[in-house]
Amino acid sequence: MGLNIFQRINDHITFFMSVMVTGIGVMTISEKIAMAGLLLGALSLARAWLHRGRMERAQKRRNDLIAQILSQSEARSLHEAERRALNLLQHDGHDDESAR
Repeated sequence: MGLNIFQRINDHITFFMSVMVTGIGVMTISEKIAMAGLLLGALSLARAWLHRGRMERAQKRRNDLIAQILSQSEARSLHEAERRALNLLQHDGHDDESAR
């Protein structure tokens, strides 16, 4: 009777974990701390990489939405409140540039 795929995977995981535990058992304290730091650094790198990808996608969606709003706003006239808000934004932008 042959082993099915799950039993083989379980055997490989068990072997890997026993090798790792034995290797960690013979390490000194400073080596264990260094290994923990390496693992935490790798996890932080992976998390930052995923976060950066999400932020870039969100920025692209935001820019696409702004472009869509601008193209739609060209087809219709602005209401008074929208015109005032646009004027405020334009004046704030000029004030920021002159403050630099």
